[in-house]
Amino acid sequence: MGIQLNHISGLTLALLAMAAVAAPAGHAQDTTPQTIPAAMDDLVTNYSGDFFRNRGIVRQGKRILGLDFPERSLEWDSNATAAAVRDIMALQNTSDPTIRVPDLATPYSSSLLTMPTSSAPYVGSEFVFESSF
Repeated sequence: MGIQLNHISGLTLALLAMAAVAAPAGHAQDTTPQTIPAAMDDLVTNYSGDFFRNRGIVRQGKRILGLDFPERSLEWDSNATAAAVRDIMALQNTSDPTIRVPDLATPYSSSLLTMPTSSAPYVGSEFVFESSF
């Protein structure tokens, strides 16, 4: 007394074929790191949202019904931002005894001593004192 499994194996193959055709395609994860300014901008408006998100009909309805408190959202945003600033400063201050920041461009790259001399000074390059007596 044997069990016939021909119809079960055919059905299984058909289901596997349908699953392979209907399976969603795999997506690669985004490996681009987020910059610190972009992350801070996202943290500032994570819970409270920007002006346009706050003016939506759903958000206004929640506020009217007492289900949404803007002060609480702002508090959550400020706590998240403060924690991120603490973490970033800890990483920056503990990695090296010297705090390293990029140099700013300076307008003082030359001096009057290094400028070429001429018999006639440039207009506006010296003070003219006029006596009022």
